[in-house]
Amino acid sequence: MNTLQRYIFGRIVFLSIGTFVAVVGVVWVTQILTRIDFTTISAQSLASFGLAIVLMTPQLMALLLPISVVIAMVQVFTTMNSDSEMAVMSAAGVSRGTIAKPVLLIGLIAALYVFVSNHYIEPRTSRALRDVLVTLRTDLLANFLQEGVFTRLDKNLTIYVDKRLPNNVLSGIMVSDTRDEKTSLIYYAQSGTVGKINGNDVLVMTNGQVQNKRAEDGSISVIRFNSYAISLAEFGSAGTSNFYYPQERETIDLLYPDPNDRVAKGQPSWIRGEIHRRMTDWLYPILYVLIGLVVAGQTQSHRQLRLYAFGLAIGGALGYKGLSYTVYGLNRQNGDLWWLFYAIPLAGIAINSFLYWRGITLGIPDPVMRASDRMADAIHKVRMRHARARAA
Repeated sequence: MNTLQRYIFGRIVFLSIGTFVAVVGVVWVTQILTRIDFTTISAQSLASFGLAIVLMTPQLMALLLPISVVIAMVQVFTTMNSDSEMAVMSAAGVSRGTIAKPVLLIGLIAALYVFVSNHYIEPRTSRALRDVLVTLRTDLLANFLQEGVFTRLDKNLTIYVDKRLPNNVLSGIMVSDTRDEKTSLIYYAQSGTVGKINGNDVLVMTNGQVQNKRAEDGSISVIRFNSYAISLAEFGSAGTSNFYYPQERETIDLLYPDPNDRVAKGQPSWIRGEIHRRMTDWLYPILYVLIGLVVAGQTQSHRQLRLYAFGLAIGGALGYKGLSYTVYGLNRQNGDLWWLFYAIPLAGIAINSFLYWRGITLGIPDPVMRASDRMADAIHKVRMRHARARAA
């Protein structure tokens, strides 16, 4: 790279790192504040929660790093336009390829990280994260169930306790387990306790009933019991037989799944969709930097960039990512749509490459800009009238 390219490369990389650190810091603080009650359990639980936050970071990097690059790109090119640097480079005959080279290199570096993360880093950290969350759930059940509060332990899994009595006895128990799409289980019990049987954590309920509702026909069956013990493993808990979802498994395990695995038998399209997702996610950082180049990587007026560049770039990136999530959800039900994993990012890369190299800039239509100006003028006049009225 020449001096100009190193200049652009360095500014974008520096700002991307700063943006990513700031966003991850906000996410960490949010996670801590929403789960601050863990600090009242034990030092061990607090340490496990801290480890869980750290294990979430690789997944956050794969998701937030490409977005941070887009934000940094728009900021750098907006500043260069406002300082007339882009206009000077254009007048000096600097080609679009010269400007695009350092940006595409950054996109390729981010794409390489996403590829390695999807296949090697995220599956390992996701499994470790699940094991840590199991420990947190166990502590939660044993020590943290609050009276009169619906405690959500996992997605579609909630426990309610009316009262906590001495000796860890629970009164008025309700457990809602709707994780299985085919059945909905609701347990009611007059009393119960959390303890261990043969070294396994269990929730023992007495004098109650379990209601089973089938999603296929809406039929409901009710079974009454005098004593019923639920292993925490049934709630995705710890143990040697802990269940891992496709996104938490090694790529080799997805390519050659166990024939007896419940997901491989019941939802094989989910496993195939996860494979295709990992094979195509690395394309999105490249697509994002091309969106940034189209929106802000060309000589434009400072007014246009200031008002619209960030919204167009971030909105475009999030729009493509939203489509990828939609395709992932559709493929869990219909594996024949696997080709959309490849079509969406490749089409986006082709379209934005064409727009940039043809010098086509995306912007807000002039009528919309004029309407925005008139609205801003009207607001300014109203504020001036109120200021004069208060001064009088």
